[in-house]
Amino acid sequence: MFFGTFDYIILTVIFLFNIGVWKFKIIKKRNWILYLITFLVFGFLIPGFSIHFEVQKVIKNQPFVDNFTLLYTYFRFPVWWLIGVIEAFILRNLITKRKL
Repeated sequence: MFFGTFDYIILTVIFLFNIGVWKFKIIKKRNWILYLITFLVFGFLIPGFSIHFEVQKVIKNQPFVDNFTLLYTYFRFPVWWLIGVIEAFILRNLITKRKL
């Protein structure tokens, strides 16, 4: 299982946030702060928490854990980076379509 429970919860929150931006016009204009926050959240914060929760789940279930058991968790960073880039494009399109 590549995504854990935490990842599915965060993806649901992102989906609901996008609906809020689209329907209720939460963000009025786009600027560099929006992209900085997106970069920090999807670049470091979410992948870090995702790896932390996954490691805690694996450690709880196994008495001996070596490095190769948890090697797959490092691939969460590129996956969340890709999701962050997609989210930045979605936010850009949602905000600019509203101006027209």
